[in-house]
Amino acid sequence: MKKKIKLGNIVAGCKANNPLNQRQLYDNFCGMVMGVALRYTQNQNDAEDLVQEVFIKVFTRINSLRDEKLLPSWIKTVATNTALDFLRAKNQQIVPLDETCNEIQDVSCEKYDGIPAQKLLQFVQELPTGYRTVFNLCAIDGYPYEEVAQMLGCTNSTVRSQLFKAKKALKIVLLDTLEISPSTSIKLFNEISIFSLKYK
Repeated sequence: MKKKIKLGNIVAGCKANNPLNQRQLYDNFCGMVMGVALRYTQNQNDAEDLVQEVFIKVFTRINSLRDEKLLPSWIKTVATNTALDFLRAKNQQIVPLDETCNEIQDVSCEKYDGIPAQKLLQFVQELPTGYRTVFNLCAIDGYPYEEVAQMLGCTNSTVRSQLFKAKKALKIVLLDTLEISPSTSIKLFNEISIFSLKYK
């Protein structure tokens, strides 16, 4: 109950442009936002720029938040949309327009079966922009194919194809680079939430 009241006070303070409450909100959610930023970008500098942009939007738009219970998911949505805008601003083609689907199938920096979370994040960052973006939206952030297609301005089949290829690419890296067993690789993708990294 205390946590709920505290969160409500922070939101109310931010709506009143209270610097102390704004700092409290930032301290509580900067790790989550950095996790999103690192997943969608490919380097620390871009991620830090993205985090700044996200919190600027959060503080300027927080009056639109009607229920403080929705604050975490609302901030994550702002972060995700800002990341997509960031990629577009850098003139990065998010998905190829002629992609067809032939085959379909948010930091807890803990190790998973001996694999450091930082290493897993690195593999995601090294994916081509289209694979990485669709993988983040579908596999990690949980958006349905139809919504991702609308967000990226492409077809459902393109989203499915990009997701399949992203998972296939990550599986190959896990098998080859880390020399893990196929069974462990399958387990990793059955519990794909391990890629939801947050940094403190």
